[in-house]
Amino acid sequence: MVIHETKISLKIFFDGVFNAKPQSGIHRYFYDLIKNLPTNVYKYSSTSITRSTIKNHYIPNVRHFRPHKISFFLEYLWFKQKQKSVKFDLVHSAYYNLSNSCKKLIEVGVPHIVTVHDLIHETLEEDKSLLDYRRAILVNSTAIVAVSENTKKELLHFYPQIKEKKIHVIHHGVCPKRTNRRIIKKNFLLYVGQREGYKNFDIVLLSVKEIVKKRKIELIVVGPKPNAAEISNIIELDLKQFVKFKNSVTDHELEILYSECLAFVYPSLYEGFGYPLIEAMASGAIPIGSKTSCIPEILGNAGITTDITRHLNLTNSILKILNDQNLSEKLRLASIKRAKDFSISFFANNYMALYRSLLIK
Repeated sequence: MVIHETKISLKIFFDGVFNAKPQSGIHRYFYDLIKNLPTNVYKYSSTSITRSTIKNHYIPNVRHFRPHKISFFLEYLWFKQKQKSVKFDLVHSAYYNLSNSCKKLIEVGVPHIVTVHDLIHETLEEDKSLLDYRRAILVNSTAIVAVSENTKKELLHFYPQIKEKKIHVIHHGVCPKRTNRRIIKKNFLLYVGQREGYKNFDIVLLSVKEIVKKRKIELIVVGPKPNAAEISNIIELDLKQFVKFKNSVTDHELEILYSECLAFVYPSLYEGFGYPLIEAMASGAIPIGSKTSCIPEILGNAGITTDITRHLNLTNSILKILNDQNLSEKLRLASIKRAKDFSISFFANNYMALYRSLLIK
């Protein structure tokens, strides 16, 4: 039986934290998905830390709180009450740590979708104790969504028991930005996100150290407040006057920073997708990223990729943009064009196609 989108009225249980003010990539991913699905799709979230104004989206009566154990219990009671009147068609997990509500739906045969955002634990961490637990969830799921072709490749490498045909690659989507307005680039580089470990932030500071010898330029860092070690490193490199931290910005303020920066530096050595890349490109930023994991896949012909294990490679890439206005404008336009391949409508439509396919009898 073929289900037509105009007639279908789906009821989907999203297992994971709903946040209308997303601060992480996963929160952003599921907020954008829930918000952009058709209005005849009824969405239910297992956990919420904010209110929702999305049409036909239902969340627990209480926002999640500590202690988690009590909050999870109350959320489960809310789910049990909903289950009396709602026949759920699908359950879609944002994480591996399945809630009791999710487990109950799986037990009664509701198709289960898992979105895999990255395989950092499998790739970079030495402790592999969670692999058996994750393997069981993935193998027993009805469908798996990988956020990039690279993530799909890694899934098949680490979990060869998974049948390739049930892995579906669906890239993130990004909302259109106001890229037609006149943009005046300002004298700063931009870094966005976490900075620990594989994010490779220290390499950016070393590059800025080299660049300010030739040109006085500022590095704006959006993300957590600097810790003591970072402050000490910045002082040691004599960069205190050149590095500015912004730990709290609105989406609109971030869009302006993306559009006005001379380059967006993204030195991460590993990503499952790298949402800031498409967010930056949609605003006309020129991304500079590493030649690792999914980053070349996401950038395509936009931006610059290089071996960022050596700071001089990043330095030279930045200087290319700073010293060549024609190249800079060419790359800016390429970014805007590339971002259109990740439209929010493609994102939602691809998920709708997957949801429908799982309900074909």
